[in-house]
Amino acid sequence: HAMIDPSKCSSWFEERLENDDLFEQRGHWSTLYVETPLVSFHVEYRRSDWFHRKCDFQSLDAWMTTVSERVEKSEWNGILGETKHKMFDDSSGEQIFSDRSKLLRGQDDSDYEVGGPYG
Repeated sequence: HAMIDPSKCSSWFEERLENDDLFEQRGHWSTLYVETPLVSFHVEYRRSDWFHRKCDFQSLDAWMTTVSERVEKSEWNGILGETKHKMFDDSSGEQIFSDRSKLLRGQDDSDYEVGGPYG
C-alpha cells in the first residue's frame, strides 16, 4: 500500500483538476485508498481506453477495509447492512462470496439506488 504524500502529489492532483482528466485513462486499473478516522476504503476503478474506444465501459469496485468501533456498533442498511456479516450456504455450510441471489435481498441494482448522500 502506498500512502499519498500531499507535498509530493498535490501538483499532480492539481493538474488532474485543471485538465479534468482524473478518470481518463487507457483501460488500466487505478487503485485509491481512502482513510478517515471512522472508515477506510479500497477503491478500484477502470474504464475503457479513453483514446481508442472499441467497447466503452466503466467499472468501479469499492469495499471498506477498516471501520471504527463507533461505526461497527451502528445500524447498517442497504448493501452494507446485508453483507456486514459472513453468510453461509444452508446446504453446504460454505461461505457465500458471490451469489447475489443468496447475498442480497434486492433482485435488481435499482433496489439499492440512492438519491443523495443519505439515501
